[in-house]
Amino acid sequence: MSQLKPKISNQLNIEVINDACDKNYQAVMLKYYQLQFGWFHNAYNSFKDIDKYIILAHLVNKTLSTYNKHFYNLTFDQFYSNKSVEIEKISISEVVRELNITKETARRKLNEMTRDGIIVRNKKKITIEQNAFTFQKPIVSIKNFSNFLSTATEQLALGNSKKSFSAQYFEEKIKENYTHYWNDFLNFQIGLVLKFKQLFKNYENAMVFCICILNQAYNMKNSKQQITGESSDKITDNYVNTITQFTLENSKGLNPTTISELTGMPRASVIRKLNDLSKEQFIIRNEQNLYTTSSAKKGSSGFNKLSKFFISNQPYIRTVIKDFLNYTII
Repeated sequence: MSQLKPKISNQLNIEVINDACDKNYQAVMLKYYQLQFGWFHNAYNSFKDIDKYIILAHLVNKTLSTYNKHFYNLTFDQFYSNKSVEIEKISISEVVRELNITKETARRKLNEMTRDGIIVRNKKKITIEQNAFTFQKPIVSIKNFSNFLSTATEQLALGNSKKSFSAQYFEEKIKENYTHYWNDFLNFQIGLVLKFKQLFKNYENAMVFCICILNQAYNMKNSKQQITGESSDKITDNYVNTITQFTLENSKGLNPTTISELTGMPRASVIRKLNDLSKEQFIIRNEQNLYTTSSAKKGSSGFNKLSKFFISNQPYIRTVIKDFLNYTII
């Protein structure tokens, strides 16, 4: 009887992923911004408190890690049919260290979730109650991530042909192997949003910035701008320059009221966040009193920080693409 063996030699390497993404850079980045804004939007509107949401996501991810450690795989439906999910022992100091928050913040958020019946705590033992899934169930994030992966395959060379895979294909694969695949996604996503927090000072600032640059990506979608370069870093640099200048020249930014409607954040809070981002020169207000991300054309120090941030994150983003494509199509 023949034994099926994994085709290790067929695994996609990072050079193949870089080539596919570089050839379709503008479309891939649009889907990436949709993924990130959608995640922040759900995080904020679950509790009006992104820190609390990330703590809950971290606790869920701890459970998924435990399942993987014991080779225990559940589908999406199986996992969310549980009345409660028990987490291995976890301390506040561990939450503080891994999420880079203060002990006081971690304790306060955990107490609030305990009070609201989202989790049950017994010393270091934590149980996630079923009503937590109302906030954490990642229906939209799976769709957005699947769209992102599908777009990344549009220029993917497999053998002598170019083959793409639909978003539905990836969504089905993720849900079939949910506890394994979503553990890897949350490792990626939580690590990434911590980087956002480090640059933008808090998650709400990051969300407001994300909607501004997503708007600019939509503005540019149907333009005739071509993003080229001799290397991945140069393509990213050219893209960041082009997307900011395109929007600046066409005056298609957002006003505080629109940002408030799109994010779910009160208008007064949006104005404070816009002021924070403006002081750091991450965004600018144009002659029509609309906000866009800062531009190299204005000689902004914030623009230079953003360029470095996007370039430094590309290997991280493309590694998760590589890993998921190797899980699902090889």
